[in-house]
Amino acid sequence: MPQNFYICAKFDTMLSILIPERNYDCRQLVNDLVEQCTAAAVKYEIIVMDDNSSLFVEENRQINQLPCCTLVEKHQHLGAAKARNTLANMANYPFLLLLDCDAGVTRPDYIQRYLDHIGQADVIIGGLAYKDTPPDKERILRWKYGRLRECVPAVERNKHPYRSLLSFQLLIQKEVFLKNPFEETVKDYGHEDTILGHALKQQQISVLHIDNTLEHLGLDTNAVFLQKSLMAARKYLSNPVFKDESLADEVKLFRVYKRVRRWGLQPLFRMAFALFKPLMKRNLLSGRPSLFIFDSYRLGYLCLVNRLDVLEAQS
Repeated sequence: MPQNFYICAKFDTMLSILIPERNYDCRQLVNDLVEQCTAAAVKYEIIVMDDNSSLFVEENRQINQLPCCTLVEKHQHLGAAKARNTLANMANYPFLLLLDCDAGVTRPDYIQRYLDHIGQADVIIGGLAYKDTPPDKERILRWKYGRLRECVPAVERNKHPYRSLLSFQLLIQKEVFLKNPFEETVKDYGHEDTILGHALKQQQISVLHIDNTLEHLGLDTNAVFLQKSLMAARKYLSNPVFKDESLADEVKLFRVYKRVRRWGLQPLFRMAFALFKPLMKRNLLSGRPSLFIFDSYRLGYLCLVNRLDVLEAQS
């Protein structure tokens, strides 16, 4: 590790900012955070973990030149959950600010607002924002989903604080996180934040939502987001942690699927999915995707793959 890591880490603690990164240039994010931490006169460290990237490797190495910043390079892919857990164990300070690498700082008091709320809850979540202007049509599905489903004001998120937990950004006490790490079996896209939120709820660990958003910049293409969403949906069938019905109930798609299964409607949904799949997919990959069709597509997919899994188990 660079020498400046040890210089910053030996002081008494305050804030560890932890950012897993894979094939993304996060220099602007780190620069903005350094500037705000310096202005807030807070003791801090920023540790970025490169998770076996093939892109922006040299660019991100410049992070090592910033005060109290370190880039840790991994040469074997860990996945987001394991990378975050590894970063938490490396952290020197008692409060962890976990961020996605494709976040953008949009307000000058972002760090200060978190500092102002420290002590009010064990976990503090700032929320998510998207640009007002739509992106190109190849990325509009992710943007539309984010704008309509994820951009929720704090007053609404606090009505269901554990269900509204997003790992895109959260401030958590290190002691709490180490006792409740991300589920590392979720190596690919999907629901590690749901599992964490459920664990916090079971232990009655306090969660506070505030309006302190970061902007989501790294939008997937429509095709990639659809593929990732199906991967996340299948977690309900493949990951044994979702055998806990109370955990499955935290996800609306899974709640609806359970009702469809209970009412014996899976054959009908499978038939409809097989019949309309090409038309639905065409809409989702177009410049005017429908979120109703997006939900229907994922539900039909769940009904189909569950049947295929049953047939495979019987063969």
